[in-house]
Amino acid sequence: MADLFCSKTIGEILPSVRSLVANRLLEAGLTQKEVSSKLGITQPAISQYKKGLRGSMVRDMAGSETMLKYIDTLVKQTIEGKIDLNTKICEMCKVTRESGIIKLEEMDPFLCILEIAKKAI
Repeated sequence: MADLFCSKTIGEILPSVRSLVANRLLEAGLTQKEVSSKLGITQPAISQYKKGLRGSMVRDMAGSETMLKYIDTLVKQTIEGKIDLNTKICEMCKVTRESGIIKLEEMDPFLCILEIAKKAI
């Protein structure tokens, strides 16, 4: 039986999105402590995002206009306190697939919980 794609999303996509959002928030003038509080992660994690030590897909995401627009939306919502990035995992996965960052071939050995739900309806 295939594994859920969610594990790749949590292990690779989420940290990369967090890195991009964290760096945008830092550029907007927030401190590392403020960013860590808004993202619900530790200040040392923010430091690692700032240094480029976390987020293996950052470069691919930064090269996608679709992803950058999505990141802009997440940054705005985070500043306004309207979201928790951890609740956006399926949405992040969907945007990375739609923008071509995650290729369909990479998804083949996995199951997607959203795709399973669509088929059940």
